[in-house]
Amino acid sequence: MNDPKFDLTKIALVVYSLVRDISADHNQQGETFKLVSGGNAFLELDGKSIKLCGSDVTHKIVAKRSKFNKPLVEENWRNFIKELGSSFIRLNHLGINYGCDNFEREISYYKQLISGTGLNLYEEPSGEKNVRWLFIGDTLNWRDQLFEVVLAEGLANTIDDWRPHFQIDIDTDLNEASLDKLLAKYFGHEFTQWKMTIPDYGTVLSMGMLGTVEGTKIFLGTGTSLRQTQYHRQHILKQI
Repeated sequence: MNDPKFDLTKIALVVYSLVRDISADHNQQGETFKLVSGGNAFLELDGKSIKLCGSDVTHKIVAKRSKFNKPLVEENWRNFIKELGSSFIRLNHLGINYGCDNFEREISYYKQLISGTGLNLYEEPSGEKNVRWLFIGDTLNWRDQLFEVVLAEGLANTIDDWRPHFQIDIDTDLNEASLDKLLAKYFGHEFTQWKMTIPDYGTVLSMGMLGTVEGTKIFLGTGTSLRQTQYHRQHILKQI
């Protein structure tokens, strides 16, 4: 149930606007943005809600006690996407990250949502006992977009540096240095908060916060040229 003290439509509208800025330049038309996997349109953004398989999940990322505010400058985002240009490869995934009381209850909720849709629930090892990285979609075509759900057990309604948030994740052909330079140009030198670096290989992903909406954080994940999306889909993700 929606909490009347928080305007969920503000969150949904900003998410919609940011994602549309990508799709406007990269071939998705129409007023509603849709994630498609395995031929199924399973996530819809229309500026009013974030619907996963027909159910609005915006309430999952409401920051009920947060006073933290970081202005989200959409013009910087649009200029970043514009300069990225042909170095943009694809939208890798969208996702949400929040705390919960119980893993199994949340996983059961998502399994019920995708039941009968032809979609699957996958997991990538997080390396943390109380955090699970889940993905919804169909990896048969590894280029298809996924929807990620990051759950932190025992942290229901917790507000921290990461939660709750909505994430946009893209693939690029830029090396780490070039990507760092471009991100710093538009979002500041302190933008990057986390990098996934593989020993003896290099950095494949960096993440930083674009800003907040109603206390909910909006994160951007950017893959470097070392990221191997096909390998991730076919060998890292395991169906559960």
